[in-house]
Amino acid sequence: MPNCDFFAAGPDHRAVLEFVLSQKNCQIHELGSEPDQDLREFRTLVDLEDCYSISNWNHWDCRPPMLLQLYPNDADGKFVRRLITLDSKRCKGATFRYTAEGWGLIQLYLESPIKRSGKQWMETSHTNHNSEKRAMAWESTYPDLGRVSDWNWKAVTSFSRRLNRYIQSLAVDKKGSRPILPFAAQLNKSGINLGPVP
Repeated sequence: MPNCDFFAAGPDHRAVLEFVLSQKNCQIHELGSEPDQDLREFRTLVDLEDCYSISNWNHWDCRPPMLLQLYPNDADGKFVRRLITLDSKRCKGATFRYTAEGWGLIQLYLESPIKRSGKQWMETSHTNHNSEKRAMAWESTYPDLGRVSDWNWKAVTSFSRRLNRYIQSLAVDKKGSRPILPFAAQLNKSGINLGPVP
């Protein structure tokens, strides 16, 4: 399966990001830009730390999720920076933003613990990507994404599997089929509940 749901926080997120950066053949983009800003690409860990105001990876609370799109260089295909027009009256004067889209992009969503219903909860972090079959089924609906056949699906799947295997190799426990990474396990022992979040 292309997806991997896992529990992670702080230093776990850093380890996953360092792995992606170490591959040297993958671009990392944000899923969506801030209003009135261009789409950001992250080339180093410092780029990510600056963007998400991370000075200490052990300080995990109140951090927004990192919603990223991975684009393996050998995956070919068309990378789309989609312009989204915003209603300035509803968006504090902002008029646009961008999203990163493409049939073979790999999603990497890194979630931090949140407070809900008076308790602290850890949502699952997540990886996933389209299958070629699913992309083909939707190709005619989104012609601006280019041809599905232009993508090197073997390269997409290979990178995704490598990432998922690495995440699974870090696990110190599981909840059902979901790997629990070391720092997430520590937080769970200290009283933070593992999702699903109510």
